[in-house]
Amino acid sequence: MLTSSNSERLTATGVVMDFAGLRALDNVSLSLGRHEIVGLIGPNGSGKTTLVNVLSGALTPTAGTVSIDAENVTGFVPRKISRAGLVRTFQTVRLFGTLSVFENVQLGAFGAGIRRAQATKKANDLLELFGIDHLRDVLGDSLSYGQKRIVEILRAIATDCNYLLLDEPAAGLNEEESDKLLGQLSDIPEQFGCGILIIDHDMNLIMRLCQRLHVLNQGKTIAEGTPKQVRANPTVVEAYLGSQGATDATEP
Repeated sequence: MLTSSNSERLTATGVVMDFAGLRALDNVSLSLGRHEIVGLIGPNGSGKTTLVNVLSGALTPTAGTVSIDAENVTGFVPRKISRAGLVRTFQTVRLFGTLSVFENVQLGAFGAGIRRAQATKKANDLLELFGIDHLRDVLGDSLSYGQKRIVEILRAIATDCNYLLLDEPAAGLNEEESDKLLGQLSDIPEQFGCGILIIDHDMNLIMRLCQRLHVLNQGKTIAEGTPKQVRANPTVVEAYLGSQGATDATEP
């Protein structure tokens, strides 16, 4: 596995996020290199999506900093965050239903300022690489749920991002679709030099896909480490995995 230099990292340091007296994030620090996949896990309401919203510019933290490749981007709006190299997907798929698969992916490149000829080539290459070129002319509204998820991810990759934040990409997928997603995501860091931070409740996917895990509970970091280390952590087992999840997930 390739490694990223210290200057090529997405970094959150001491992030605090308050909402009308509720502390949703309490001194959370996290980092992601360009050639790794990190899982962000924890119970519902633990602060995972709030942290992703801070990282992507949807929220400005009450305290703490966010840096992209050593540039302080704290408080940047999402458009400026995207231009700095960080793109995200959402829990609810947001494709343009009346546009084709090709047009949806091409729009990602256009949004990053990539010119038409290069955007067209990029979209065609991504569809072929991920084995969905046969869906090129299918409208977004006509895709299966799993297909929509992949197209949304390809649209993000088309921006030439360095960091990709995925918010529950396996939600609603069956076991076969989840296994296929695993294979497609696992190659992205090496193929594109793009680090992935992924939130998901599919522990079978998370434990096999991620090199490192960061665990939140009630807005605080309760554990960090390899999947094996986190799975064996008693605090994580009690707060989230349970004895069943701690032993059943496939060894990465």
